[in-house]
Amino acid sequence: MVSGGLRVERRSDAGVFASLKEDWNRLVDQSPRPTVFLSWEWLEAWWTHFGQGQALYVLVARDHGGAVVGIAPLCLERAPGPWPARALRFLGAKLVGSDYLDLLAASGLEREVAAAVLRTLREDRSSWDLAELSDLLPESVGLRSLGEEARVTRCAVGVSIGEWCPYLPLAATREEYLDSLGRSKRSRLKRAKKAIEGVGCSYTLADTPETLAPALETLFQLHAKRWAARGLEGNLHPPSIRAFHHRLAQTLGAQGTMRIYTLEREGKAVACDYVLQRGKTVYFYQTAYDPDPAWEEYHPGYTLLAHCIEDQVNRGAREFDFLRGREEYKERWTTSVRETQRLTIVPHEHVTILARYRGEQALRWAKGRVKALLSRRKRIR
Repeated sequence: MVSGGLRVERRSDAGVFASLKEDWNRLVDQSPRPTVFLSWEWLEAWWTHFGQGQALYVLVARDHGGAVVGIAPLCLERAPGPWPARALRFLGAKLVGSDYLDLLAASGLEREVAAAVLRTLREDRSSWDLAELSDLLPESVGLRSLGEEARVTRCAVGVSIGEWCPYLPLAATREEYLDSLGRSKRSRLKRAKKAIEGVGCSYTLADTPETLAPALETLFQLHAKRWAARGLEGNLHPPSIRAFHHRLAQTLGAQGTMRIYTLEREGKAVACDYVLQRGKTVYFYQTAYDPDPAWEEYHPGYTLLAHCIEDQVNRGAREFDFLRGREEYKERWTTSVRETQRLTIVPHEHVTILARYRGEQALRWAKGRVKALLSRRKRIR
């Protein structure tokens, strides 16, 4: 269908991935934030391993010459609840912690692509009930353009808080980076490094498909051991999750943009750090370490992370993104934070879904007010 000068086609077949690989990643690199979680490799692997029970709903926008200028990487899922709804969501939004999702649009055509996507969705409104688009940054095409277009076309639009994502800007050189740490922190890291190396530990790096496969298994084992100490399985336990990461090892690993750092002693892993890279940004995706109390005094996780960050500086990275979560260890490295947001769009003609959505909004508002009042009373006392 033609919408606002752009031709938009809906693709529901898995063949869309093979046909769009080059265009997909070209548009990622033109995004306000060209993250690995929007890349063809990440989302193709996600659909392959987690797409069951959902319908692929990818909208492809082309200009008059047929060139791909926009992609809405969506899927359609039946949301649970007393009033089941067909919800449009981003590919990658579940199970694997994909931060910074968005529509893809050619530079300078963000508004036109968003308008074309929204018009196409409105014309196909019998196929979906609401859109719940998570992990959007304030500068994203989704929030800046799609949300505004939705308001213009008589949709209820809501924006809510998403995830807390700390990040560390990196200096251009190793010397500048070490200076930025301050004397006290440099001294602590130096002592920790000397202590861990003093007991025979060394660092290894896996960054090819051949080396990443066994390194992933080591990380899985350490991660499972740590969570087993708490009586839990951990989020890397399901076979589908492990298969997903092994698939990435073949694609991103072949590009040299997936790395696993391991701290080991006598061939036995003590800690692992798993990072991904896109452009000048490195994403700290997962960490795992041996929970044996004998290692506590050596702080292996802290020492390995310091080694990992320093190596990113040496490689020319300009940002180390810790991704979602308010873990205490992240606060030791940075105070810089991004917050993602969730965009909800409900067409006004979907009366039942709209009533449910507004009821949920009212309930969240009431809970927020109660929480604020209780906090205020506590301060007064």
